[in-house]
Amino acid sequence: MKTRIITQSAAALAALCMSAAAMALPLAQFEGQYKLVSSTTEPDSNWRFTKGRIAIKRLDARHVSILHACEWKGSPKEVCSERYVAQERQGAFYLQDRNTSHERMAFDPAARRLTVVTHGVDGSVRRDIYEATTAPLTDKALVRRMKREQDAVDDLVDEPTFGEFGKWEYRNNRIELGSVR
Repeated sequence: MKTRIITQSAAALAALCMSAAAMALPLAQFEGQYKLVSSTTEPDSNWRFTKGRIAIKRLDARHVSILHACEWKGSPKEVCSERYVAQERQGAFYLQDRNTSHERMAFDPAARRLTVVTHGVDGSVRRDIYEATTAPLTDKALVRRMKREQDAVDDLVDEPTFGEFGKWEYRNNRIELGSVR
């Protein structure tokens, strides 16, 4: 009887530890480099990317930066880059509430795939799919755009206009785990 209780307790403890590890898994898997594998719009238009790269790096214990460098299909020389901050809270990620209401993100930890869905003011929808990569970024335009966004994030520590990123709101835009519709 005593052995049975100990075995059940050990099994319960192991299950608890595995669920805690599963909650921490997305943060470790979320960080990294992602290359664009697909960019589509509905209805079909030039409002999509021909190439793109996302870099996700930890800023502190609760925040990551999401840097995006891209090239527009219709105008490859135009500025095409973006930066975000996401906050981890209780095993979930929330995108900054500043200028992100038109975007949704989903991360599939098993496939290491990031999907970004953007709604245009004209009612169009763009879906960009990125997959993890270990290949170095060599495209000169993307390297330059990524560096510009990294420099901007480095300045977020003492952001005079909007305040420090740790004080921003992260409530309205949860990064889904799995696929986004």
